[in-house]
Amino acid sequence: MKKHGLRMLVASTAVAIPLTAAGLAPASASAAPTSVVATSVVATVKAPAKRVSPRVAAIVPASVATGPSKWRGAPLRHPRGGRFYGSVRRWANLVSAIMVEHRIKQKYLPGILAQIQQESGGNPKAANLWDSNAKAGYPSRGLLQVIAPTYRAYAKPGFRNLKYQTVPYTNIWSALNYVKHAYGMSKFKKWYRGANQAY
Repeated sequence: MKKHGLRMLVASTAVAIPLTAAGLAPASASAAPTSVVATSVVATVKAPAKRVSPRVAAIVPASVATGPSKWRGAPLRHPRGGRFYGSVRRWANLVSAIMVEHRIKQKYLPGILAQIQQESGGNPKAANLWDSNAKAGYPSRGLLQVIAPTYRAYAKPGFRNLKYQTVPYTNIWSALNYVKHAYGMSKFKKWYRGANQAY
């Protein structure tokens, strides 16, 4: 039985009691027979504590209208130690939602944020105007620094127009789609381990 969160354990036992003590025989009896009387012993044992699952952030579907927001999950740490820039951490909910669309394990979130921190510092309007891609006429743009041809080839259907290249949702969506197809899930694992390199 349960009572107020406690389990009541009832154990039966047999105890020999002289009949004189029980008032069932005269005290003058020389050899007082005994009678077996059943008694109950009640022990109170505290119920084991329930396991509490770790708090998981509620992942809200994202869209081109999704902007920065306060991270709703557990504290985030950079794969190499330390904290993320606030300008990067504010995109964690968006990245997490896009990872669901691409079926990327949520544990790789810190690695992807680390890549964003390296590529753009969390600035969605960042543009690389000096490397070889820029000299060829295709500067890398957005949070994950995607060049136009790559953006179009891996963009979410319906968003291939370059006006979406620097929109956070579509920029990240295209970049993660490209990484998945060009490198496989192993690239996310490397980012998660702190090996953030140009891609």
